[in-house]
Amino acid sequence: MIRAFIIGGLSAILTSFLGNFLVASRQSMISDMLAHSSLAGVGMGIFFQISPYYTAMSISILSSSILFFLTRRKKTPPEAISMMLLTGGVALALLFSHLAKDNPLSLETFLFGSILTTTTEEIYIFTGICIAGISFLLFFWKRLIGIFFNKEYTRSQSQNAWIIEWIFFILLGLVVAISLKTIGALLIGALLVIPVLTAQIFAKQFLSSVFLSIFLNTSGVCTGIMISFYADIPSSSAIVLTLIGFFIIGNILKTLFNNKINT
Repeated sequence: MIRAFIIGGLSAILTSFLGNFLVASRQSMISDMLAHSSLAGVGMGIFFQISPYYTAMSISILSSSILFFLTRRKKTPPEAISMMLLTGGVALALLFSHLAKDNPLSLETFLFGSILTTTTEEIYIFTGICIAGISFLLFFWKRLIGIFFNKEYTRSQSQNAWIIEWIFFILLGLVVAISLKTIGALLIGALLVIPVLTAQIFAKQFLSSVFLSIFLNTSGVCTGIMISFYADIPSSSAIVLTLIGFFIIGNILKTLFNNKINT
């Protein structure tokens, strides 16, 4: 439980930062693409009997880089590239998983996640990525806002802006891949998107949306873990349903507040 709270809290903070930029630039689907393409790395790890943790990160970094450089050419629609990488990743994952029938590791673990089985080594790796990721986001905060809110202007003013954007996508790929075991490929997008959508109900500025989404994400993860432990249900399901509950409650409160003002 202690390990689950630690890695859940770290994941909530970093995904809130990343999610605000993705939602603001209308690129939320990238998280699902990276999650599903990372499953190819999981399948490779299962087949070759090496840690799926590292193979998933490698494939996710490769996928995020391919997506970034192909979309920069502006010849192929980004959503089409995302769909190709998504379906290709799932196809490879199923193929490798089928070939490795006798391996005790299961692809299902990475599809749905199991945050309560987090190891100490995984906490160390995730902590290092979180510290590096948050440091990068804070150091290049203004540059990133320019890239995601006014990409063409920022690129015209700075020749190195594409490098910062590329690193952002690599960081996103790492976070998605490392979260496969804890949250699951099918649900990691929820941590990146739902708290941001809930925060935007009340927040009027980008920075306030970031802080509010961090609070909501952390609260949702911790509440979901506790519900999972006491109700004996899958932790990833409990976390995502808790976040959806926050979103519904937020909309209800906003509606009641608006009606009160109008009356």
